[in-house]
Amino acid sequence: MNIGNYTVEVNTAKAYAAVHGLDGRPWFELRLHSSVDTVGGVDETYGDILVDEARHTGELVVTTTSRSTVWDSRVTTARFLPDRIEFATTVTGTGRITDLHLLGGRRTPRGFLPSGSHLRHAWSPNPDHPTRVVRDALEPATIGPCGEGSEPGIERWLFSPAPWCFAVTPDAQQWIGLSLVAPVADHTFTNYHYSPVTGGFSLQLDYEGHTAVDGSFRTPLLVVHLGGTDPEDVVAQHRALLDEYDVVPRRTAQKQDWWQGTIFCGWGAQCAIAARTDQAPQPLATQINYDRFLETLGGQGITPQTIVIDDKWQDQYATCRPDPVKWPDLRGWIAKRHSAGQRVLLWWKAWDEEGAPGDACITDAGGRPVGLDPEAPACRDLITEAVEYMLSPDGLDADGFKIDFTARTPSGASLRHNGSLWGTALLHEQLRLVYETAKRIKPDALVVTHTPNPAFVDVTDMIRLNDVLRAIEYAELGYVGRHMTYRAGVVKAACPELGIDTDGWMMPSHAEWREYLKIQHGLGVPALYYVDGTDTDRHDFGPDDFAAIQESWRSFGSGSTGLGQDQTA
Repeated sequence: MNIGNYTVEVNTAKAYAAVHGLDGRPWFELRLHSSVDTVGGVDETYGDILVDEARHTGELVVTTTSRSTVWDSRVTTARFLPDRIEFATTVTGTGRITDLHLLGGRRTPRGFLPSGSHLRHAWSPNPDHPTRVVRDALEPATIGPCGEGSEPGIERWLFSPAPWCFAVTPDAQQWIGLSLVAPVADHTFTNYHYSPVTGGFSLQLDYEGHTAVDGSFRTPLLVVHLGGTDPEDVVAQHRALLDEYDVVPRRTAQKQDWWQGTIFCGWGAQCAIAARTDQAPQPLATQINYDRFLETLGGQGITPQTIVIDDKWQDQYATCRPDPVKWPDLRGWIAKRHSAGQRVLLWWKAWDEEGAPGDACITDAGGRPVGLDPEAPACRDLITEAVEYMLSPDGLDADGFKIDFTARTPSGASLRHNGSLWGTALLHEQLRLVYETAKRIKPDALVVTHTPNPAFVDVTDMIRLNDVLRAIEYAELGYVGRHMTYRAGVVKAACPELGIDTDGWMMPSHAEWREYLKIQHGLGVPALYYVDGTDTDRHDFGPDDFAAIQESWRSFGSGSTGLGQDQTA
């Protein structure tokens, strides 16, 4: 049957749909059944599968009913439309979901059966390699809020989460999207996996046993959308699908002019001192050092409009009170910045339970706290009070937050928590508590995250492109600029209503930092992390370096120098 720019033929005996281009070239053999595994057992299909076809003008609807070893019933509906193919599975019964397999599943006696494919390349919106963006179709990829960057073998933490959309291509010309479409309340999974095999692939969502079903459960809608000209176009189509299905949360905050002010973040400067003195950077987040940072920049004619005080200005991460030794008068320091026409953001560490009471935390199998629990009443009170203190005039009177470590979203089937949310939905709930409290206290507060997923546009104002991956063995001059351009492209395609913080740490070398300065102002708000030299190669700045910063900031301004109110273009 011809549908749009492809043909589809259903194999009822093996329950798959063969999809070809109009030129006859094969694209997929898409499985028409899924597996929804539970704590009680894996979900296997057994016996005959009933495949029913309903043909309409320009549309084919295929309903697949199959026997399940763990559910009372399992029905998958596939709609073949001119520009897309939609899949959703509904199960009935009782169980706690562990893994959901889409476009593939277990069928006895054959074992796990993925979809067939004739793909050449795949692409992920989640940065996980310092130089490569497009990959061989046989390389797996993961999108999600779980990925600890300090652990070996895990480099998927930079966007947490990225948009739920992989892009694949059979011919390097037409790109095809593999999108999840669901409201954020249904994002009770941690990670979304593209799992290829030789000649095929399937998709998987990790629920980890925290989503309980007692009655019926419908999987997130999977949309295979066609006709993308390149991966960024696929992400734009993904966002259009989400808007069409009305699952993108509504933003209520209005953009503020000051959000476009040039940024100085002290983390890179802390790391530069640490590299020269052989110590950890966190103890260097001090009032004395930040005064010196700004004095050094001011002496070179550089006055940032927004200053980020980074890790670890707090005495304890969860309570967000200043360390009195490092910051004897943080409130006064912020007031001084305000009198100079500048704004101050405080670095806030998501999930960290340091200083939190036990009843505010997610716990492991031994009862040990492992992270904040946003659905616990004690945690809600803790976060609300901390945000009120940091932003209110009677507290620190800061202007917003740089939120980090969202990739530490807890993961594990044995973890214990309050409420029904888990994974991505629980992260969204944590950020919602921060964001709504911040806007109540200070409506023009700026909240910066690295969550460029449209499900999070209601809990963030600006997306930070996040740290540079510093794999020297892969690098050639200019790779940082190319990779950060790719990241910015993801943000602009998925969340065009949000601003972009271009970051700037950790640069692999002084030369690479200078190359990035040439394009940084074209990607979003310029962010400066260094004061007098880089940390990796310990290169001291000279007059040309400060001039390059000034030129980048002038180029960003479009009528405003970006150099602070004392400066001229």
